[in-house]
Amino acid sequence: MPNRLLNRFFWLLLLSALVNANAYAELDDDDAYVELGAGISGIRVPHYAGSNEYRTLGVPFPYLVYETRKVSLNRDGLRRHLYYSDTWDIDLSFAARFPVGDENKARTAMPDLDWVGLGGPSINYKLINDEQERLTLMLPLHGAIVTDFRYLDSIGWEAAPGIKWESLWEANDVRWSVLASANSFYASREFNGYYYDVAAEYATPERPVYSSQAGHAGHQAMFGFTRREGKFWFGAFIRYRSVKNATFAESPLVTAQDNEYVGVAFAYILSREKLDRD
Repeated sequence: MPNRLLNRFFWLLLLSALVNANAYAELDDDDAYVELGAGISGIRVPHYAGSNEYRTLGVPFPYLVYETRKVSLNRDGLRRHLYYSDTWDIDLSFAARFPVGDENKARTAMPDLDWVGLGGPSINYKLINDEQERLTLMLPLHGAIVTDFRYLDSIGWEAAPGIKWESLWEANDVRWSVLASANSFYASREFNGYYYDVAAEYATPERPVYSSQAGHAGHQAMFGFTRREGKFWFGAFIRYRSVKNATFAESPLVTAQDNEYVGVAFAYILSREKLDRD
């Protein structure tokens, strides 16, 4: 697949993961299903955490929800469930970070930031777990790779321990779900350095040489909700991220200590199909 098509595919996949939402469920094998639809979404996100420059995108996106006891693809991204119980589970989760090109003024004349893929295990302990409410303590650890689809390289790891609250209810044939979460971030020197290092050859009087350290990489809080009525779906989220006390907070590439991420989406569900046992 040409490089341009791969980039477009990953943009659509990441946009879909940012705005798609599916209420949690305890699935039996016979309850596995896939939903397909189409929608339009709008998001506003910083170029990277700690940047004062934002991108705003409004694009069509594929609405895709895939739920089985072993694999799920929804608002939390792609997950492979390794162990599942009423009190705790272990899964593999995957996510991605947007690339940043020469449109970022703080990085003028510096190399582009390519796609960053994240993946690894998460141990999740359910403090509350019933049909209407779930409170989960999450301990994820993700390895990170960087690529422009012509090369692939490792850039260390990121951990994001946190807590997530989910609520689900129905009223007058309308299904609502609400999610709130909070996380702290910790990362390797290589991961922090990919975003915040300034090598000597790219230093200027306004952008001095800087070398990142491993450690605390900020914290975030997120709130989102979805509304489903028949085949019509609406979702929205807002996320706050701060790098105020991060180990790289003094990097000249940190031009804002606080960021907001927002997104909305509308979708029409074209089909819902029950899956055979996997």
